[in-house]
Amino acid sequence: MALKDKKLFLLDMDGTLYLSDRLFDGTLDFLDHVKKTGGRAVFMTNNSSRGLDAYIRRMAEFGIACGPEDFVTSTDATIRYLKDAYGPKTRYFVCGTESLKQQLRAAGLILAEENGAPETDPGDLADVVLLGYDKELTYRKLEVCCILLSRGADYIATHPDLVCPTWYGSAPDCGSIIALLKTATGREPLVLGKPQPAMVQLAMEKTGFSPDQTVVIGDRIYTDIACGVNAGVDTIFVLSGEGVPSDIEKYDIHPTYVYNGIRDVLNALEKESDV
Repeated sequence: MALKDKKLFLLDMDGTLYLSDRLFDGTLDFLDHVKKTGGRAVFMTNNSSRGLDAYIRRMAEFGIACGPEDFVTSTDATIRYLKDAYGPKTRYFVCGTESLKQQLRAAGLILAEENGAPETDPGDLADVVLLGYDKELTYRKLEVCCILLSRGADYIATHPDLVCPTWYGSAPDCGSIIALLKTATGREPLVLGKPQPAMVQLAMEKTGFSPDQTVVIGDRIYTDIACGVNAGVDTIFVLSGEGVPSDIEKYDIHPTYVYNGIRDVLNALEKESDV
């Protein structure tokens, strides 16, 4: 199916539509084109550090009106997986932000809170260690993760992103903490979110569009583009964020299209529509 015939556009945000506080040229025009041509834009993020309210406010600051129905997140994919894989009495130790914990509690999951003094034994606190992008990280959280992982607790991470793009460069993301805990414990988690296909599948379920009608647009080969490939949909790799052309060969993951940024994606759509 040609690019102009796509109807569901699954969009990574930071690095694809904007970077920190700077909205990329073409973002608003692209979203307007998708709407005018009967398509649907859904924002897709691995960032598990904040809830949808924060994202909706963020997009409003850029002049983009949206609601909860316009997002799929790694937290959504995680909640679905945990509910399918574990029983209702399972206890989770969450190395994540309070926002992530609130979303998990709202979904009916039981969270184990560690309030002991430093260097004390938390005991059999939880059945599962759940690691997210924790911007409220403490050494005690890492220590409890190590204790529980050494005792055989299951280990799950919301996503594998090594870094989070910022105005000054990069900050350590969930993947960096995965690497830290692997060094300390030898354990590696089951990773949800991108590059797993669950978020694409959730978006197609929500909107009713088929794989042929769907395309993923993102700036990371190993998460965004891999997610689309794993879900069996077309992909667009944009070079406006973290990724560089050599990543294609580095990860041996091949996008359907490559463009410099969202403005060039829009130009391609408009050119095909005019033919």
